[in-house]
Amino acid sequence: MLQKTLFIPRDLQLIEELVLEPTLEPRFNAISAYLVWDDELPSGITPDGLDVLSSLWTARSLFQRGLTFSDHPVNAEYSRRVWEQALKEIPNWPGFQRLQLSVEDQSYFDEMIGKENPY
Repeated sequence: MLQKTLFIPRDLQLIEELVLEPTLEPRFNAISAYLVWDDELPSGITPDGLDVLSSLWTARSLFQRGLTFSDHPVNAEYSRRVWEQALKEIPNWPGFQRLQLSVEDQSYFDEMIGKENPY
């Protein structure tokens, strides 16, 4: 059975052009409780492509907190399938290089997770 790709060709090309910039600092998405770096998000990506990346950031945030797919707040199986397919489709995506956080980034993440969500 042929599996549908996660990204349209244009989004895939934009993602493949991304380059890891290890000196960047993350931003915290308070609504979804994940970190994102500017080198993980291509300019001009479609809303559907952004939805897939958001799923990847959410899944990655579980790993960064020492959790697993089964701890996913909404749909663990969907998250696992998207993650595994993305590893095949976009293996060089900079976001896959940040499964383990630096001490500074982990401290920032823990601080932000610990804050009361205003939403």
